[in-house]
Amino acid sequence: MQLWSRIPILLRQLCCFAFLLFAFASQPRAELRVDGVNDELARNVYSFVSLASEPCDAEPWLIRRRFRAVASEVRSALEPFGYYDAVVETTLEQNETCWLATIDIDPGEPVLLRNVDVSLSTSANDSSNFADIVSSTPLVAGAQLRHSDYETLKESLQIRAAERGYIDSNFLQNEIEVWPAERAADVTLDFESGPRYNFGEITQQQDFLDASLISAYLEFETGMPYDNRLLTKAYSDLSVSGYFGRIELLPDYELADEGQIPVRILLEPADRIEYTLGVGFSTDTGPRARAGYYNRRVNKHGNRFKTDIGLSPVIQGIAAEYRKPLTDPRSEWLSYSSALTNEDTDTFNSDTVRVGVRRTKKVRSNWIRTLSVDLSYDQYDVGLESSSSRLVLPGIAYDHKRADRDVFPTRGRRLTFELRGTGQFLGSDTSFLQATTSLRLVRSITDDSRLLARATLGFTAKSELFELPPSVRFFAGGDESVRGFGYDTLGPTDELGNVVGGSHLLVASVEYERHMRGNFYGAVFVDAGNAFDGFDVDPAIGAGLGLKWQSPVGPLRFYLAHPLNKSDRSVRVHIRLGADL
Repeated sequence: MQLWSRIPILLRQLCCFAFLLFAFASQPRAELRVDGVNDELARNVYSFVSLASEPCDAEPWLIRRRFRAVASEVRSALEPFGYYDAVVETTLEQNETCWLATIDIDPGEPVLLRNVDVSLSTSANDSSNFADIVSSTPLVAGAQLRHSDYETLKESLQIRAAERGYIDSNFLQNEIEVWPAERAADVTLDFESGPRYNFGEITQQQDFLDASLISAYLEFETGMPYDNRLLTKAYSDLSVSGYFGRIELLPDYELADEGQIPVRILLEPADRIEYTLGVGFSTDTGPRARAGYYNRRVNKHGNRFKTDIGLSPVIQGIAAEYRKPLTDPRSEWLSYSSALTNEDTDTFNSDTVRVGVRRTKKVRSNWIRTLSVDLSYDQYDVGLESSSSRLVLPGIAYDHKRADRDVFPTRGRRLTFELRGTGQFLGSDTSFLQATTSLRLVRSITDDSRLLARATLGFTAKSELFELPPSVRFFAGGDESVRGFGYDTLGPTDELGNVVGGSHLLVASVEYERHMRGNFYGAVFVDAGNAFDGFDVDPAIGAGLGLKWQSPVGPLRFYLAHPLNKSDRSVRVHIRLGADL
């Protein structure tokens, strides 16, 4: 008792209320049995009949009083669907545990719409903003009366008006007249839109970025016809930019004056600096570690800088990129990059220094185009070759991605294409032209299975392959190529059997994946392909089984792959962490 007395009175009252609410909710209720109508009508009957809310141990006089109201409540439940002449028969009985009310319903013939008069009091220019709503309404002469259709039409007109800036809109007349004896109803709806307002003064409440950069994210300006969809689009674009921790776009309807609605944009910055650390593993590169620095806001112009260091037994490197937004920061930017990389595989060793400039633009929905120029210097050993190379390499690339969702898509594709080349007239040591394209597809076969397919094709126009560094030669084999073979261990060989890479590449893969339990999936796959010169492909084929775990950081894949047409018939393990597309 002493402990209870120390609890504040309000808290005790809340505890008692919660206990009573739980006890009430857990009690069995009177049962209803509804016959003679479809499921939609039956659900509405259940929601209208108050008897259904009474507990089984309610006083008999209360149950009978509720029961006397059942027929009237049922008729009220049917009227919104156009049934105004229903015949309702009810019986009530009590068994050993509770009450049972049986409701037999003959809904009768529905009321039909006789006269439907929907008029828009708008100017000729404004009527197009509402015409699609009126033309698509099911409220037409001869149709069954449904009150929800009438309310939906009214609500749609009001929402559209608010969305498009008709803030003075109202209904001059709105009514339904029902004549049950004639089984007819007349609908009259006269909607006056009033004038359409424009965007008024647009004010930015922030001081960490240039106002011109923020304005570039907006598709509206002062004097344009008001459209709330443009505010929604601006919110989405500002969110994706990564500059902001808080975003609010506030139209001030109360301050609307002289046909204009002012808009306030409230912005707070996201953290300017971000550090990243990561570890991973794949059979291509072995264990790896990564550290990164990212400055998402170098200055008020919105320029960004990032640098990454990656270490693994196969690849070590450091890379940096400086990016600046262009005219439309949502879809176009210019980046300057540099990288220092050492790659030591079973087939070659190379050191590469690269600097480059890229102009990237979203040219169409889900399409990204990149124009680039790279200057690279390579020192490398491939087979018996030891050489160096200097390349000035212009190129163009397209990347297209579309999926129903980012994580574990059930339907999606990714298509890439790159064309690059150089000549001695540009200052390069050699001349060549190279094209590469790849395609990835994901398709659901059943609710618990998917088909994953990929293909890569590469072609190089060059007479002497030995003049090209490994960074522009083609190799095959590995987690993302032909499983069952080591990373970059497939391709043409020299006279001693050392793999030296090829001028062309052709790789394809098909994988069937099926859900097993929880976040685990099983897979079977076949890969085929090789790097080659001329037209002698000689594809290597690998097949095997896989297990995938859909982890919080992405799908983790474990494969056992077996070469099918090479002398080495051992089973190889492949482990990879990465997205499907």
